Amino acid sequence: MEYFVSYYDYYQPEAYVPSSDTFIEKDASVNEHIEQMRLSATKALLERRDVVVVASVSAIYGLGDPDLYLKMMLHLTTGMLIDQRAILRRLAELQYTRNDSGLPARHLPRAR
Repeated sequence: MEYFVSYYDYYQPEAYVPSSDTFIEKDASVNEHIEQMRLSATKALLERRDVVVVASVSAIYGLGDPDLYLKMMLHLTTGMLIDQRAILRRLAELQYTRNDSGLPARHLPRAR
């Protein structure tokens, strides 16, 4: 069972108020937890056959092409032998950038 709804905590579309000649810019706040649930639902749909997804219709718009989603993944498994440079090249292809100011390894979440 997966959950797929809009990931905005707050969304203000852009607007124009003619009476005051005021333009209101678009503003939004994304809920990272809901964004992770959306990614989990998308992944489950692509990898499993026994999936039920609870979703709002508006949340599905803009999801994108499933084939492109799959191409944007880096699949690694425990015990897999792969060249470090190959991983770095693939991460660059996936538009990741190097960041040396990350948290020490002991603070990273562990795999389940």
